[in-house]
Formats: sequence, structure tokens, C-alpha cells
Amino acid sequence: MNSFTCNFKKQFLKAAGELLGFILLLFLFDRLVFMLIQRAESAYYQQNTIYSLKDKFAMASKIGDYQILIFGTSRTYDGIHPLYIRNQLGIKAFKEAFVGKGPMYNYYFYQEYKKQMGIPRVVIYGVDYFMYNITTWRSWMQRFDPDIIDALYYNRGVSMLLANKGKIDNLLNTFLNTMQKDLSRVEHTQIEHDCTLMGNYLGQTISGDVVTQKPPQYNKVFFFRYPGREGVYFSRLLEELHRDKVTVLLVSLPDYIGTYWTNKFHRQYLRAFRYYQRKYANVHFLNYNSIKKFDLKNPEYFINGGWGRTNSHLSQAGAEVLNRLFIEDLRKVLPEHEMQKSH
Repeated sequence: MNSFTCNFKKQFLKAAGELLGFILLLFLFDRLVFMLIQRAESAYYQQNTIYSLKDKFAMASKIGDYQILIFGTSRTYDGIHPLYIRNQLGIKAFKEAFVGKGPMYNYYFYQEYKKQMGIPRVVIYGVDYFMYNITTWRSWMQRFDPDIIDALYYNRGVSMLLANKGKIDNLLNTFLNTMQKDLSRVEHTQIEHDCTLMGNYLGQTISGDVVTQKPPQYNKVFFFRYPGREGVYFSRLLEELHRDKVTVLLVSLPDYIGTYWTNKFHRQYLRAFRYYQRKYANVHFLNYNSIKKFDLKNPEYFINGGWGRTNSHLSQAGAEVLNRLFIEDLRKVLPEHEMQKSH
């Protein structure tokens, strides 16, 4: 072997060693930074999650017997109200719907609800167009066993930072939102904590954030198909509710007409949730996001939404109209023995 070949081999081995060392350092750096972020996140949520499920269930137990459990996002929070159900049917409903609560949260919440409150007779679940594109806020998941949740929450990959970039971005956004928290958000958080306040909440009276003028062009949004981000937890929940013999109402809430046409793939959306009605005898699908059923063109019935906007919430006036329609349908599907108890 000549000296040139020998030197080339030494240089190659040296470069390869340096490259491997650099990769190892990057790997260790990635894991170290991710571990620090994970610890900071855990410490932050432990400090800011001041109201546990134990506190919530303790308060609920004092109020009395709940026969209905309500799940959903902020659209259901603003759209379906226990007070109307109690006044019209004499039945108490526990509403857990709130912004940032996706299928993962609802699945684990149901496990705790059964232990503390028993199996409900009816579950009402507000299903949104973006149902399978929802990621539950980490702050809500902090209410459950962190060892179990961390294993489910974090993705695995060669680079933990890249694999969990979306979740890290959400954490940074949470920090910023906390710093910029306004009185309105604090008020609604208090309602989320307090079963009495939630039971009497009838929606927001504010309006004016509705885009009523149709522009020449606007973005249209595809329907995210199952399983999406957390769809498997939705399926698991429905399967468990079927085993528990719970009557389930999947409710499609109204969108303002501009949002309705922005979320253009309605057939796919309706097909996705009617599937569960065919699969399970205990599941019913109620669609109020329909021009024939609800006045989607009336901006007074909404606090936001419009052309090019994918999300729309009912105002207090719109929610009153929806609840009148909904309670009549709820009355039809309630088990007969529940109706006897309510009178």
C-alpha cells in the first residue's frame, strides 16, 4: 500500500469519526433541549392548572344527579345550553364542551366521569367540520395522569424537536396567550371551572365580527378525513358508549352562510358522521348546519364567521333558536324511562 493510499485512508477515517461525533453531539443536544422543554412545559402546566377534575366533580356531586353529558369545542360551548334542557325537560346536563378540548380529552374525561359520577344516560357531542383536525390543548390534558398522557402526547423520531415541532409551537403560543390574557377569557375560564356557572350560561351577546359581504375570491377548506389527529379517540369513545348502553346524539351545529360555503365538502362531512349512526343503534346524528333547518344567513345569530373563515359560533340569540329545535329532537330520542323521571 503506497503512502498516498495510506494517508487517504487515515484522512477518511478521521473525517468519518468527526462526522459521527458531530451527529452524536447533535443527537444529544436534541434530546437535552427537548428534555428541558418537556420539563418546562410540565412545570408551567402544573403551576397554571389550578382547577382539577377532582374539584369539578366534587362541586358537581353537590348539585345533584346529572343524566346528560355534553362534549364539544367552543362551538358547542356557545351553542348547546343545559339551562334550556333543564327548563324544558327537567333533566340536568353536565357540559364539558370548551375551546381546546378535542377527542383525546373527551375520551379520557369520560373514563374519570364514569368513576366519579356514574354512566350518563345520554351523551351529546357537538361534531365540527374540523373534528379530525383538532389537537387537544396540553393544558387540559394536564388534568390526567401525566405518565400516560406524555407517552401519548409526544411523537417519537430521530429528532425529538422536529418530531414535536407543532406541539412546541403550541406551547410557545400558550405562553404568549397567557401573557396577553384578557378579562373575557378569564371570565369564560371561570365558567369552565364552575358547574353552576356553566349550567346557567346562555352564550355571548356580542356580534359584529361576521363577514357578511361575499368577496370575489375566498379560500375553501377541505374536510379532514378520519382518523386525522385524534379521530381514534372519538371512535374509542363511541365504542365505549355503545358498550355502556348510552344514547348518543352527534350534533352538527349551524355555521354562518359564509363559513358554510367556505367549508365546502359537506357531503364528505355528513357521510363521515352518519356512518356512526349506521354502525351503532344507540347513535343518532342531528344536522342543524342546513339552510333548510336553520337561518344560516342571519348575522344576528352568530358572533363570528363568514366568507373565508372556517369557524363560526352562535350568538345568544342564535343559540336560543337552535336549542328550541334541538330539545324537540332530543325529546324524541330520549329513553322513555328518562322522560318519566323528568315529569
